[in-house]
Amino acid sequence: MNHRETWKRLALCAPLLLLLAVGTSRASTIFDVAVGMNVNEDTRIFLNVTNQVWQPAVPGTFIQECRYPGDDFPVVSFLAYHSHRQPSFILHLRSEGYPWYEIFYRLNVDPSVLFVGIDRDPGPPYGKAWGHWKRNHRAGMHARLRFSDRDVVGLVKVQTVSRHFGASPFDVIRAHHEGRRAEVYAANRWREKHGRQTWSEGQGAGKGRGRGDRDDPAESSRGKKKSKEKGQGSGPGKGHSR
Repeated sequence: MNHRETWKRLALCAPLLLLLAVGTSRASTIFDVAVGMNVNEDTRIFLNVTNQVWQPAVPGTFIQECRYPGDDFPVVSFLAYHSHRQPSFILHLRSEGYPWYEIFYRLNVDPSVLFVGIDRDPGPPYGKAWGHWKRNHRAGMHARLRFSDRDVVGLVKVQTVSRHFGASPFDVIRAHHEGRRAEVYAANRWREKHGRQTWSEGQGAGKGRGRGDRDDPAESSRGKKKSKEKGQGSGPGKGHSR
């Protein structure tokens, strides 16, 4: 086969490869990790944001295996990202009854990842955990630092929202002080960005976008107009936590 024929075949295949790539990207965008779950829309949006941020390689039904999906899935995804271990292995450790701080230790994940961007005492509810880490953490040491499950879950959610939206962790924590938990903060920011009220709205038409996509002003305008016509608001809902 000469070079001309080779290039001709590549030119014919290129459109097909492009269509396959777009189809794969779109499928990953519109996938609802919380499908079939009885959760409020703020939690649904947050769980899908979590899935986009940490990108755990899990089957669609994985989240239903979590005892407390709204809390367990974010931490499992976070740890899978930082440890490069399978989410199923991490969830197995959790199901065996290990507290989250012990799982961090067993996976050799430095607890410092919980405090990225938090360079001073954030105050309640995470000031005590931050102080414990600040006093006892030593760079390069594999230390077993004890944190409550509640603090680990909360800090993972802070890191998830901060990473996805490029927000300061202090802004997310401040919203918590004002009664808007991380799920609510994330859902409201997501609605503002995408001009939709629910995760599934417009997805069937292929309008879903990934975390790196730019907003389409026309789509945002359409979404806001539709929301106004339906009389829907974007006020805070109830976050999911134990």
